[in-house]
Amino acid sequence: MSKRQERTNIKIASPGVNVAVVKNDYDGWKFLILKRAEGESYGGFWGFMTGGKRGEETVAQVVVRELKEETDLKPTSIWATEHLIQFYEPEFDEIWILPLVVAVVEEDVEVKLSDENSEFRWLAHNRAKHLVSWDNLRVSIDKITDELDLFPARNWVEIKA
Repeated sequence: MSKRQERTNIKIASPGVNVAVVKNDYDGWKFLILKRAEGESYGGFWGFMTGGKRGEETVAQVVVRELKEETDLKPTSIWATEHLIQFYEPEFDEIWILPLVVAVVEEDVEVKLSDENSEFRWLAHNRAKHLVSWDNLRVSIDKITDELDLFPARNWVEIKA
């Protein structure tokens, strides 16, 4: 058996979405940053909301369902961006590639966390960047912030649930 036949690849999967939940309040755009509850995957880590796709759901349907389940929020609009969040997921021994979607909510919303998350904060981009646990989210916050200056950004596509 040759070395080429012995080698296998790491599986690449795209099981869901990463969601930048944002609101525009009196002093600019804020990001919703969530802390994963202990006992959940990545317990204690801060980041964006994530959601897994079920059955034949569209990305927009995943966003609406997960936003409701995790925060009791409803988006006023959902935007597909050109950005992807990619990382190695050791629990599944896979490389995950997740589309980064922006969900806009009203300024005066009240977040009601599910058991998946233990804390939340609404933060301007510089504070959000310093709280999130992963470099790829810091880069994404910079990119999304630049694009929010032109809301909706010309490279975003609105998607409906």
